Amino acid sequence: MTEEQLNQAQLKLAEQWLDITVTNFIENMRKLRIKNTGALMASFKKQVIGSASGRLQLQLSYALYGKFVDMGVGRGMGAGVRRGDDGYERIRNTRGQLKRRQRKAKPWYPKAIGYQTKRLAELMSELHGTLLISAVSDALPAQDVTLNF
Repeated sequence: MTEEQLNQAQLKLAEQWLDITVTNFIENMRKLRIKNTGALMASFKKQVIGSASGRLQLQLSYALYGKFVDMGVGRGMGAGVRRGDDGYERIRNTRGQLKRRQRKAKPWYPKAIGYQTKRLAELMSELHGTLLISAVSDALPAQDVTLNF
């Protein structure tokens, strides 16, 4: 396997991994019922960046809102809404507490990214192991080798 073939194989593997990872994230969100407007699910952007030295960089981004959902934090109001504004009494009581249910963390991110990162490392190791085996088999002589101890 040549250097160019290895780079192409790595690029293809990275793109497939990103597709599967985003699919798993969206599946987790559906399972946890995180689909208020669907904006978080639609915000995923993925990109594979290659460099001249042959190293790949993967970029996966999503809306910042996803972190707040994951941790179960946030104000629960739109930006700029202050005490005394029209929307404030609709969302909070006079003591500033939310009128609706208490926020609850919905961990859609940590376990999935941990597993997916480990899986990517395994896949890349397997790809490089295959390359190593093919290089060694190409370097071996065509005849039988006998070893005397």
